[in-house]
Amino acid sequence: MMTGSQHSPEPVRGNPDQPLLSVRDLSKSFQGLQAVADVNMDLASGQVIGIIGPNGSGKSTTINLICGFLKPDSGQISLRGRTVTGLPATDMAEQGVSRTFQNGRVFPTMSVEENVAVGFHRRLEARRPFRRLERWPILRWIPLLAQTWLTLVPGPACRREAGAERKAVQSEIDRFSERLEEHRTQAAYTLSYANRRRTEIARAHVSSPDILVLDEPTAGMNQSETAEVLQQLLELKAQGQTMLLVEHKIDLIEALCDQVIAMDGGRIIASGLPRQVSADPRVITAYLGDRRPRNDAPMNGQADVLARQNALAPVTAAEPIDGQDPDSTGTRLRAKAEASDDEGKPTAEGERTLLSLDGVDVSYGPVKALDHVSLRIPQGGIVSLLGGNASGKSTTMKTILGLLAPKEGTIRLDGQEITHTPTKDRVRSGIASVPEARRVFAAMSVEENLRMGAFTQRQRSQIEQDLDAIYERFPRLAERRGQQAGTLSGGEQQMLAFGRALMSHPRLICMDEPTMGLSPKLVDQVLEQIASLRDQLGISILLVEQQAELALSIADYGYVLQNGLIRLEGPARQLLNDERVRQAYLGKATSDSGR
Repeated sequence: MMTGSQHSPEPVRGNPDQPLLSVRDLSKSFQGLQAVADVNMDLASGQVIGIIGPNGSGKSTTINLICGFLKPDSGQISLRGRTVTGLPATDMAEQGVSRTFQNGRVFPTMSVEENVAVGFHRRLEARRPFRRLERWPILRWIPLLAQTWLTLVPGPACRREAGAERKAVQSEIDRFSERLEEHRTQAAYTLSYANRRRTEIARAHVSSPDILVLDEPTAGMNQSETAEVLQQLLELKAQGQTMLLVEHKIDLIEALCDQVIAMDGGRIIASGLPRQVSADPRVITAYLGDRRPRNDAPMNGQADVLARQNALAPVTAAEPIDGQDPDSTGTRLRAKAEASDDEGKPTAEGERTLLSLDGVDVSYGPVKALDHVSLRIPQGGIVSLLGGNASGKSTTMKTILGLLAPKEGTIRLDGQEITHTPTKDRVRSGIASVPEARRVFAAMSVEENLRMGAFTQRQRSQIEQDLDAIYERFPRLAERRGQQAGTLSGGEQQMLAFGRALMSHPRLICMDEPTMGLSPKLVDQVLEQIASLRDQLGISILLVEQQAELALSIADYGYVLQNGLIRLEGPARQLLNDERVRQAYLGKATSDSGR
């Protein structure tokens, strides 16, 4: 096995007739659990290959192995005919393999243009005169000292290179038009989730990589935003960019990819042209499980394939869920809501308000993020907070958790004002969170993550009982209790985030995009878990969810935010059929979707 200490990461050269990337018999286990088993693939120059499969199928582990973030147990990875198996991520980046991440990783306090400029580092030559020494820890101070000096006292070559860098950064920002241009000097943490993803894609591509690896690049984006990114990726493909793509949105895979690999249980279960793979019964079963149509009769032949293939399409605010499989949780609960006679607000007589916001204003510097927001969350109810990206949903949640302080307005929990109460005291009072992108402690085990959620508990015996209860609710976590959380699939990390929140015995859980990046089958399971928290445990839920139809299918009441203002509110069953929800949800993108 090749390691970074044995070979210099010189740019790979080879026979142009060979595949650019070749993977043979790649395998990886975590504490005896097989995550990837005997994976083979060839990626030609200029080709786009998509990897699909349910959560936990081994997709992200496969690209982590290819990109050098994990070392394989066995198998071989070749780049232009040269073995690069086991090279660390830094060396793979020098070889021209650039990537984005499943949950998005930008430098939060750096501006958009500074984030993108970081990606240009691989192309620096004049400002990295001793770049070959960077990989030797004992000599690393030499290139660092040289780069510092050349930054302070740049020569003509360094100035020309800095000009090329500025031009390349501007070109990447221009690729996303005014989506990023108007925010170029803003800190990345102030951006909407979609714009953080765009920034990350720009940072990965500015290095002119030989292979661009994208791990769920449109996760957390609505339909119009996904269409925009798809168009930009199609432009990159037309320019000859080689890409390896992990994505759950089958329509995007079919529009962009030349070949598709489907995985389940760490193994490749199908490969070929996109439409052939998405219609494969094995792939459909892996994504959706064994389901039946509306008449409960077995499906067979082409009707079976077509019905299940349609169910693979993503559900978005602009796409009703009427065609979704009737056995799915979302559809069942929506039907239940439509049959209900209870259309009262969550503050109806006899229903206790657990948490309330009254006239809350929040600003990021001169920019007002929330404008006189008022809402109510009842005891034992699910309230959905809807809106497009940058509408103020996550800001509302952060304000409730005490991570942001309102300039005006009040927040009350069970009648007691907590407007300026520290976050730790709010957690002790019964408020927990399942944050966007899960935010598990990657280097800690599953059980250590769960115990972190129990910091408000003092009795050891109670913590042990709670752990047993979590493992009973989420058997997959019990199987992986000693495994590092960062090696879990997206779905398993979502289970862990739920379990960690429950360890604090919450009365209210704030959930930010809990279905983001999950396969259709796992989306159903997450919705079932959310409904059970209300129905079985009596926990109140504030649900921020990009998939509006799904959120409203299990909610009791909903609020629609647009530009920091509450534009609509009402019982979930009414909002499900209100055209104004779609307009507010898509916002500016409705009229500018071609941008």
